[in-house]
Amino acid sequence: MASILIVDDSILMRRNLRMLLTEAGHEVVGEASNGFEAYKEYVKTQPDLVTMDITMPIMNGLDAVKKIIATYPSANIIMISALDQKSMVFEAIQNGAKHYILKPITMDKILHTVEEVLHLHPRAADDDGEDHPLGEMEAKAGLAETNAPPFSIDNKNGIFIVTVGAHLDRPSLDSICTAVQGFLFIKPLKVVLNFGQVETLADPFLNVLIEQLDKILKAKGIVKIVARNQTLIQVLKVKNDRLFHTIYTDMTQIIL
Repeated sequence: MASILIVDDSILMRRNLRMLLTEAGHEVVGEASNGFEAYKEYVKTQPDLVTMDITMPIMNGLDAVKKIIATYPSANIIMISALDQKSMVFEAIQNGAKHYILKPITMDKILHTVEEVLHLHPRAADDDGEDHPLGEMEAKAGLAETNAPPFSIDNKNGIFIVTVGAHLDRPSLDSICTAVQGFLFIKPLKVVLNFGQVETLADPFLNVLIEQLDKILKAKGIVKIVARNQTLIQVLKVKNDRLFHTIYTDMTQIIL
C-alpha cells in the first residue's frame, strides 16, 4: 500500500482517482487543485507517490514537478495528461517525473503505472540528495565539449524520437525505460531510436536499450534505428542482427 497525493483541478477527476486508488488498497493522504497547493501538500504529507495533472491554474503541473523535485529529488510523480500534452509530459519527465498516464484513466492504467513507478524508483529512507533529477544530470553532461544532453525525447507527428547521447548515464537510461513503459499504452506506436554520431556505448547500456526495443515490438509497435558511426553500426548488428538488421544513417530516410 502506498500513500498518494492527488493533484488535479477537476473535482470529478480527483474523486475518480481517489476511488480507483482506494479500491486498490492505497491511501490517499491529500488532494490539491493546482501546483502551488500540490507543493504545500507534498511538504505536509510526504507521500510515496503523486498523481499530477498538467493543465491547472496558478501553477501548472510541469512547474509543480520542478518545484517538488528541486526540494525532494526522490519524489515519485506520475503525470496525468491528454494526448495533445505529450511535449509537456516529456519535459516533466526530463525534470524528474517518473511516469505518465494518458487520459482516459482506467483501473488497469493507474494500477500498472503506480506499481511500475514504486518498483523501478523506490523512495529512499530520507531525501539525502544522492538521487539527482534529470535536469542536474543534463547540466553536468552539458559541461562536456559536445554540450549535448544524455538523451532527449521528442514527439513529431505522433512519432516518438528517442535520441541517445554519448554521455548517457544510468539515471538517464532509467528515465528512458520509464518513458517506454508509457509508450506501450499508445496505439499506434511508432518509435525512432536515434544514436546520431555516438561512437560507442557501454555494453550493459546497449542491452537495456535492446530490452526496451523488444518491449515496443511485443506491443506491436514499429521501431526504426538511426546511427551514423560505422563502428557503432557494426556493434549493434553483432549484438542483435534481427533488431538492427536495417539501420538508417539519416532521419530523412525513414518512412513511417
